[in-house]
Amino acid sequence: MNARALTLLCAFAVALAFAAPLKADHHTVDVMVTVESLVPAHGVYFTPVWVGFHNGNFDLFDIGSLAEPRVEHLAEDGNADPLRADFTAVTSEAGGTDLVITAPGGFAGAPIFDPGETSSAFITLSGAEHRYLSFASMIIPSNDAFIGNHNPHAIEVFDAAGNFKGKQIYTILGSMVWDAGTELNTEMDAAFLNQTTPNTGVTTAAPVLPHPGFLGSYGNPGGEGLILGGINAAGTLIDPAGADFTLPYAVVARITVEHVPSNDMNMEDPQ
Repeated sequence: MNARALTLLCAFAVALAFAAPLKADHHTVDVMVTVESLVPAHGVYFTPVWVGFHNGNFDLFDIGSLAEPRVEHLAEDGNADPLRADFTAVTSEAGGTDLVITAPGGFAGAPIFDPGETSSAFITLSGAEHRYLSFASMIIPSNDAFIGNHNPHAIEVFDAAGNFKGKQIYTILGSMVWDAGTELNTEMDAAFLNQTTPNTGVTTAAPVLPHPGFLGSYGNPGGEGLILGGINAAGTLIDPAGADFTLPYAVVARITVEHVPSNDMNMEDPQ
C-alpha cells in the first residue's frame, strides 16, 4: 500500500471513529402521540394516559404475577405518579422519557377521556434510547381495571439500527382490559362512581389477569352490579352495552405515534 492510500485510509478511520457516537443525533425524531377513545357514547371513560419511551428495560407488569404498587395506584385511583417515579428510576441512565396525555374535556377538574374524545402531545425521541413504547391508564368507573402493555418490546417505534419505523397505530381492544387484582370487584368504592376516598375498597392480592367484565356484563350475565346501567360521578348514564368491554369486537382506545415537522411542536409540555 502506498503512502497516499495509507493516509486516506487512516483519515477515513478517524472520521468513522468520530461519526459513530453521533448516530443517535441523526436518529432523533419529533413525533406527535395521539390518544383516541374509541368507546361509544355512554361507555366507559379512562384516565389521562401515561406513555413511556425506553430501550426495552422497563417492564410495567407481568400477566399472572402480583401487580407492583405503581400499577395498583394507577388501576385503583388513576394516580400515575408512582409509575412515573419508577419509570424514571429504572430508565433514567438509559435516557428514558415519558409524559401523561390529558384530555381537554373530561369531568370538571379531571382531564379524563370521555367516550370519543381525542388528544395529542408532542415529544422528541432518539432511536438510540427510545426504541419501545409502554402505556397505561385506568378504566373508569371500576375498582381496578386498566389498560397497558405487559410486553415491554411489543410496541417498537424505532428499529434495531435506530431508524424511525414510520407511523405506528396501536389499537386497544376490550379484551385487552386488565384486572390489577389489587381490589375486589364489588363495584363499591369504585373511582368516578361511588368512591369518596382514594385507595379504598376491599384489598386483594390476586395476580394481574384479563378483566372478567363488570357484574351483570356479557361475561357475567347473572350478576347484579352497580356500573352497567348506573350513573357515573358526572351524572351521566353508563350504557349497559356501550360500557361492556367484554362484548365481541369491543374497542377501547387507539394510540398513534407519527413524525411531525419541528415547527409544529408548539403544544404546551403535558408533563
